[in-house]
Amino acid sequence: MLAGLGLVVGRILYVQHAYGKRLTAAELSVQQGQGTLLAPRGALLDAEGQPLAYDVPAFMFDFNRQTMANKATFAALIAKPLGVPASQILPLLSGTGWVQWPHPILDPAKASIEKAVQQAKPGTNIGAYITFTPTEERSYPDGTLAANTLGYVNSQGVGQAGLEQEYNSYLAGTNGAYSYTVQGNGNPIESSIHTLKAAKAGDNVELNINGAIQGFVEEQMKKINAQYHPEHATIIVMRPQTGAVLALSSSPSFNPNQYWTASPLALSSNWAVNASFEPGSTFKIFTLSAALATHTVSLNTIVPSGSMNVAGVTIHDWNYWGWSLEGPNKIDVAQALEKSSNVGMGTVALRLGWPKLLQYMKNFGFLAPTGIDLPGESSSDIFPPSEQGPVQLATSGFGQGIAVTPLQQMAGLGAILNGGNVMKPEVAKAIVNPVTGKVIKQIKPQVTHAHVIPASVALSVKNTMIVDVNKGGQGIDQIAYIPGYEVGGKSGTAQIVNRATGQYYNNHYSVAFIGFAPGWNPQVEVYVEVYYPHNVPPSNTWGSTISGPVARAVLQECMQLFHIAPRTGHAVNLQTSSGSAGQTRYVSMPRITGLSVFAAQQAVGHAGLTADAIGSGTVARQWPQAGVSVPVGSMAYLLPSTSSGGFLMPKLLGVPMREAGDILAALGVDFLPKGNGYAVSQSVPPGTKLHQGETVQITFQQP
Repeated sequence: MLAGLGLVVGRILYVQHAYGKRLTAAELSVQQGQGTLLAPRGALLDAEGQPLAYDVPAFMFDFNRQTMANKATFAALIAKPLGVPASQILPLLSGTGWVQWPHPILDPAKASIEKAVQQAKPGTNIGAYITFTPTEERSYPDGTLAANTLGYVNSQGVGQAGLEQEYNSYLAGTNGAYSYTVQGNGNPIESSIHTLKAAKAGDNVELNINGAIQGFVEEQMKKINAQYHPEHATIIVMRPQTGAVLALSSSPSFNPNQYWTASPLALSSNWAVNASFEPGSTFKIFTLSAALATHTVSLNTIVPSGSMNVAGVTIHDWNYWGWSLEGPNKIDVAQALEKSSNVGMGTVALRLGWPKLLQYMKNFGFLAPTGIDLPGESSSDIFPPSEQGPVQLATSGFGQGIAVTPLQQMAGLGAILNGGNVMKPEVAKAIVNPVTGKVIKQIKPQVTHAHVIPASVALSVKNTMIVDVNKGGQGIDQIAYIPGYEVGGKSGTAQIVNRATGQYYNNHYSVAFIGFAPGWNPQVEVYVEVYYPHNVPPSNTWGSTISGPVARAVLQECMQLFHIAPRTGHAVNLQTSSGSAGQTRYVSMPRITGLSVFAAQQAVGHAGLTADAIGSGTVARQWPQAGVSVPVGSMAYLLPSTSSGGFLMPKLLGVPMREAGDILAALGVDFLPKGNGYAVSQSVPPGTKLHQGETVQITFQQP
């Protein structure tokens, strides 16, 4: 029992003084003392139960400066076991009396120090020189992994920052007390130790953090720092249905095992939680959601692009010339999002008006902190009522002049993906007794803002974000495309304000990407923010070029980890976007290759689909591919080969852009799109024989 007690016995109060000034040669009588039994701190466990932080037995190390004839020699003696240069120890040795090394040491270091002192002072009582008192040391086995989220524990055993601070009352447990007898030489008599009050170990905190995803995210963060050296950066991965935080990484970071070596900025900041900044174009998805929900616009509403004048102020698009669809510099609202038009979305915001914009900012949770279980959460910063003019309304609509947090944007996107509910982001999922395994507190998913937009609007915005990323489409974020997963996303690029002047820097940017996958049932959403990247020219400093590839890599990793199979050929049916969610019924596309056209038409008809046979004979290729889920009534293309082995050009008039691209890909020809919307003309007439590698141009317009 005494051996076991020695592992949890806390620092013995004033033991060092028993060797020092309080104990003179005349005070050799036995003395009574009392100490603290330090409660082992609860562990932080990832979603798979693997420890991210836990306590290990350790010792506080004290040494008597008064007995040291040569302090430089002593410093050199203990430097290697402590893992620091002797020059770092020497300042502590100035003066007289006992002094304590500021950090706990583990048993191997203790044994090495004892051996070194015994060799240097053979035959002497090393207790006159050094003492060790049992304590607990916090261990973070993965070093910097999720450090800003986990936090650290200071030398007094109190959680600082992150989860260590947020759940300190659960993790800390309750200290106990013991009494002991001290001999005249200052050593406690082991057989005299008596427990007065048992220590109660702290509870474990089980997290939603997925260790594999967090590890991958940390690798991506290292690449960001190595390539761009940003001032700050963050990556967040969440479940849109529940708000569970699967991974969260911020830079600058630190090693909580050696927190005292970190910069104050790294220790005190978690960029994902503690900072708000101009979101840029990632905010456009929320402006669009508000405008569709209030019937201010539809996706087909025509808006200007290129430039606009608002109260005497000219606002430009990143493409100064704009885009032409119906007349000079006219685009529709869907295209305004896909092409990230500030003018288009500024126009939408002006039509929406301040009252409705503010109402939906409140609905989406942008006017208050999300309530995440991490300390020091920041909130948004919007124009005060006295400054809410038309210019400010337009710029707010495309994410400039306002400040929001990464977590607010992730919670808002979650509502778009889950059908309208804003979920509270949660890092922890349960508080558990470490001895019995009993769940003390279950942290359940919590809706903070319910039904913020209709499900039909959520579906429309989600699908428009998918079109933005669609390969071969007109969106600017195709860099995040992952074949077969219908990735949706939106990039953002915002100028950074010079706090000294209040003006925007000309070449300082914050670049972001927010996205999700898979499109047919989003399981993961990701946010990547890189604040003021270096080593890249301003002409290439975009959310799509810097943050987009990172988001794509994270989403692809998640799809593999969660064993979500791609759906090759599966396409978003934008024509159903305006209907209520759940009204569209899907069927599986049958395998028809190898069948005669007649038999294939029957099979497709039995499945509830419409068949378009391009030629006669045996079906050599099909679109969609077998096994793909498609809406009932969709068109299936039967592609029989000609007698010479080629294929005939189908009639694509009226076909949406994405479907046209997929069909031409199945035929083995290159696709050159022009415009956006639905096919109105094709460069190769229907029924014409196609040649491998031939380029077919299709012109599209909105209805």
